[in-house]
Parts: sequence; structure tokens; C-alpha cells
Amino acid sequence: MTGDSGNGMTHGTLGAKIISDLVMGRENPWAKTYSPHRFAMKAVPQLIKENATTAMHYADWITAGEISSVETLSVGSGAVLREGTDKVAVYRSDEGFLHKMSATCPHLGGVVHWNDSEKTWDCPCHGSRFTALGQVINGPAAEDLKNLQHLSPIALNPVYRDQISTNV
Repeated sequence: MTGDSGNGMTHGTLGAKIISDLVMGRENPWAKTYSPHRFAMKAVPQLIKENATTAMHYADWITAGEISSVETLSVGSGAVLREGTDKVAVYRSDEGFLHKMSATCPHLGGVVHWNDSEKTWDCPCHGSRFTALGQVINGPAAEDLKNLQHLSPIALNPVYRDQISTNV
């Protein structure tokens, strides 16, 4: 009854009331609606559609990145790029700093997407949201995106790139 797309508090409370009524032998108007034994044939197409949608979110693992190089990333924006077999979430701050983190949501491994309106990383699989720097805003993810590195504007200049460590 909990953890239901941001409605866990409501459904947790409702679930407790239903279970309490069932244990005490009282009628509850919502018991049939939330019964784990409920099944409706008319719901099968929707069930198939929902599961296909979830599977499509995980298909992001086999696609190319949204950008092919960090040099194309504008100030104040983010995008996902592919580095070998990994998906990397990159964000260029307003000051020009490049932040790299894993694009893998720590909840169940979906690939996050940049939300330009909110300046957040959002996981389409279960709704986790992260700040531009990868800190969890709301779950179900309980951990931040894994930090990979931070690069200063000078590190992006090809003249200096070979002279500095990129793992700052």
C-alpha cells in the first residue's frame, strides 16, 4: 500500500484502515477495490501497456547518448552521453563548470533524463528526481547519483587539458 507514485502516505493510511477493519471483522467500502485478489479482464490491455512503457524506459540503455561530446553542452544545461557501455549525466553550471555523474538511477537502474524546465535529473521509471548536481530531491531513490568528476572551465580548453588531472 505504500510507495505508490508519491501517494504512499495516503495509501499507507488507507491500507492500515482496511487491514484493521478486516482483522476486526468490519465491512470496509475500499476492501474490494484494494484486494490483492481483484482481477478484471478489461484491465489486461492497460496492464500490458503499462509494462511495455516500463520496458521502454530501460531501452535507454541501448541507445546512443543525447550528445556525443561535452563540448556541445551549453551553460546551464544537462544531457546524457555514452562513454563506452556507461550512460553519463553531464551538467554545465552557469559558471561553466562541468559536472559528471552516473546517469543510472540508484533506485532500480533506469536512465535519468535532463528536465530543462526544472533543471533537474528525472528518472522516468519510478519518478525519482535529482538536483543538477545529482543530489536526490525525492524518491523512491534514497541515494544521490554517483559523482564521477567535476571539471573547471580551464579543463575544457584543449590547450590546458593535457596539463591537469580530470579527476578533480
